[in-house]
Amino acid sequence: MSLLIRRQIPIALVFITALLIMMDYFLKLPPLDARGVSWTSPVVKDLQNWGVILTAFALGFGAVNLFILHSRHISRRTVKQWPFSVWLLLMIILFTVVGVSYGATSPEYSWLYNSSYFALSATVYSSLGFYMTSGIYRALRARNVDAVILLVTGGIALLKNAPAVAVNAPFVVSIDSWLNAIPTTSAMRGIMISAALGAIALGIRTMTGKETGFLGRLTEAEKGG
Repeated sequence: MSLLIRRQIPIALVFITALLIMMDYFLKLPPLDARGVSWTSPVVKDLQNWGVILTAFALGFGAVNLFILHSRHISRRTVKQWPFSVWLLLMIILFTVVGVSYGATSPEYSWLYNSSYFALSATVYSSLGFYMTSGIYRALRARNVDAVILLVTGGIALLKNAPAVAVNAPFVVSIDSWLNAIPTTSAMRGIMISAALGAIALGIRTMTGKETGFLGRLTEAEKGG
């Protein structure tokens, strides 16, 4: 019974849901209504609405779990953690109260966002700039042919953004445009095709029960069931 509830039923639900969504997207199965809409369309729409509702509940449970976790840090005065927990919970409460009371597009909500989250994000991104510079220094060292190509390409991309270079050496801009249009586009298409094939393979494995990560922790017997 445990194996049926924890493994077989969830896999069956995932398979049926994915099959219905794919059928609605790729096929127009009879019977059709007066508008020529297949019977799968309202079913899929209901499933999508259920997904939105479940997502809202999941966010609610996540918020509750967040409160429980950080309340423990505050009560135990966890070293180097509890002040940040106080700030996090305070911001959650403030954003929730202001958002519900005035709306997410109100001036009050915008002021709160720009004064807290936006400022902190700018600070974090500024700090990341130093780490990125350090990483670029390590990566762009001419140790082999590949590193030399990366170094030259990165140098051209950086020089292209300098106004003095763009004015006095316009050929650098032309080279950068060619690099973006030909090699970069080709590489990105290869990456996108590989990602799409990987997503298809993962979907097939999930539908057939080979991929059980979404089921949580299972025993070896349940995984192989």
